[in-house]
Amino acid sequence: MSEQETIEATEERFSRRGLVVKGGLLTAGAAILGGPAAATAFGATTATRTKIAVVTHGDSGSFWSVFKKGVDQAVSDLKARGVSATQVYANNDVSKQVAGLNAAIAAKVNVIATSVPDASALKDPLTKAAAKGIEIITCNSGLGAFDSLKTYMVHVGQTEDVAGEGAGKQFTAAGAKNLVVLIHEASNSGLTQRAAGAKKTFKGSTKTLVIPNATSDLPGTQQKISAYFKANPKTDAFLALNPDVATAALNAVPKSTKVGTFDLSPGVITAVQSGKIMFAIDQQQYLQGYLPVVFAYLFVNNANTVGNGAPVLTGPGIVNKGNASKVAALAKKGTR
Repeated sequence: MSEQETIEATEERFSRRGLVVKGGLLTAGAAILGGPAAATAFGATTATRTKIAVVTHGDSGSFWSVFKKGVDQAVSDLKARGVSATQVYANNDVSKQVAGLNAAIAAKVNVIATSVPDASALKDPLTKAAAKGIEIITCNSGLGAFDSLKTYMVHVGQTEDVAGEGAGKQFTAAGAKNLVVLIHEASNSGLTQRAAGAKKTFKGSTKTLVIPNATSDLPGTQQKISAYFKANPKTDAFLALNPDVATAALNAVPKSTKVGTFDLSPGVITAVQSGKIMFAIDQQQYLQGYLPVVFAYLFVNNANTVGNGAPVLTGPGIVNKGNASKVAALAKKGTR
């Protein structure tokens, strides 16, 4: 399978119960959420109240703000049918994320949707949630971390190592020789998987630069990136694993550096269009926020499950200068 075919394949996935994710749209959801037949099956007057807790390690940056818009829109779409959601964005504070999960358990929610950057840190509260009969959906990070729990449903996200492999191929095709990958969250296993994937397929030399909590101090991150390039002058390629880090890095790396990134933001889209960033790996985080709410509603009201042991993949796709204009307007609206 060619790289383009792989990208296209990740944009069309069929779940066990016939929900379809295609091109960023939940096509079956059009019937579920708005059609005449759906009004009979899932009418606002007959639906069971659905309490959802969304608990992530995310922050208020450009990536997670899009995820949050997905959650907010799904809750708005289903509010009349009894759906409500609490949201916690722990800003990489493990204790805050654990506290959020424990609060969700105490509140007796029906479903928890959570990111899992560090499985060992979240094992106790999620095991407790499963014992209480709370359905668990992982999103963004945590593929395979808790699929042994009896109430685990599905992971909504991308396969991080495969996404990293795609980035490595892009740099190889561009003729880069020395790549540095910046890991901005030291304890996030998904980021190390991305870096390992890039190293696997990149034909040159790959090094990693770890800057814990890099998004919390972008000026300081710029200084550290600049210092790295001065100490390693042969480095000709830079891979960011976060869009805010990517745009900050543009003012820190030599102009001839080939830059790629994970994830989109308006700044990343603009930089891709101008050629300052070669490509962005797009995992469609809006879907990662939106779909778990829909899945939770269908589980509580219609006993639907999805995945059958496999993830619902929202990525990876590759945005480059050739296709960036297609998503530019959507990125400005905050949904891509």
